[in-house]
Amino acid sequence: MKKNKTKPTLINSYQKLINISCDLASELDLNILLTKIVNAASEVSDSEEASILMFDPAKNTLYFQAATNLDTGLKRGLVVPLEESIAGWIVKNQKPIIVDDPQEDKRHFNSIDNITNIKTDSLMGIPLLSKGKVIGVLEVINKRGGKFTQEDQDVMLALGAQATVAIDNSRLFLQSDLIGEFVHQIRTPLSALNAATHLLKSNRVDDQQKKKMIDIMEAEIEALTDMSSSFLDLARLQSGRKQYSVTDFSIRELLTECYDIFYSDTQHQAINFSIDVPETLPRITGDRKQLKQAFTNLLNNAVKYNHEGGEIVIKALAKKKQVIISVSDSGMGIPEDEQSLIFEKFYRVRSHRDQVPGTGLGLSVVKQIITDHGGEISLTSEVNVGTTFTVTLPTDK
Repeated sequence: MKKNKTKPTLINSYQKLINISCDLASELDLNILLTKIVNAASEVSDSEEASILMFDPAKNTLYFQAATNLDTGLKRGLVVPLEESIAGWIVKNQKPIIVDDPQEDKRHFNSIDNITNIKTDSLMGIPLLSKGKVIGVLEVINKRGGKFTQEDQDVMLALGAQATVAIDNSRLFLQSDLIGEFVHQIRTPLSALNAATHLLKSNRVDDQQKKKMIDIMEAEIEALTDMSSSFLDLARLQSGRKQYSVTDFSIRELLTECYDIFYSDTQHQAINFSIDVPETLPRITGDRKQLKQAFTNLLNNAVKYNHEGGEIVIKALAKKKQVIISVSDSGMGIPEDEQSLIFEKFYRVRSHRDQVPGTGLGLSVVKQIITDHGGEISLTSEVNVGTTFTVTLPTDK
């Protein structure tokens, strides 16, 4: 009697899974983890592309979180309808599926083919289940050299089980990390508010002191409001739940708009504010509102950390399918040993903390937005001379 032999390709797939599982278990950065998962799914299933769609039960929607064929963070948050997609069917039924010809399946979400410029000829998807609830869907498309099989599905389910554990661990770490940092940061303004309240209740302060206490309370409340808003922005961006609204627009018009917003503030401080942006600057593709937030954050810092009679300059130029934008100021500057830390959450330059109010979140938000647009941000700075932030964004021309 002959013994059944496991196919060598299946053995290879499970061997790969063992190696992959160790790697996934040690990764706590959610975005890096999800990229590793989709790359692993494509590898073990021998498919052209793979993607993860996360499920938001509060909004009852699916949205792309990572994919091998989506090259920038702009596609993160792209919504896929539950009622008109194979992924939606997987969520509702909590079952895996193999579709040999998605183009003939009425559940197929055709819009994604147009976005990625890749035709889906075959598809396999599995639910990512945590404690009996669907947290997302892992899909692979276009099996190389044939059709997806039951063996492929079994391997994917094994990968999905490992991926779900890793995603849960990463989310818990992200939440505890962000919340821990936020709680730590709000202690100072809360302590100031508490102290001011006790002094006001004591009836041992005169009218002048009362006014001073009220001014302190207003400043701390404003600081808490700014911090909570920036914190929520960053949390949404880092979790991938931020949905970008992508359009083709004039970056020149956007920079001019930002210049107009801050012109009045600079005049009040006698700051020489200028803009040098050529009319020939190419258009870019991105979320105009989010990029506006990024540049207003940079300009807000340029004004805030500047001095009366100082200078701020916005410049832009086009080079090799890129737009290079710089925001320069003649302000306090950043010490060389702190420049590598400036984009970290809640980090503030030591010498600035007592002189200028701030949350330490603005530049973290800027970097996340620029990175999601496939761009880069860097800085050069010298203490008491000034700082220049340089943003590079891709263009189609």
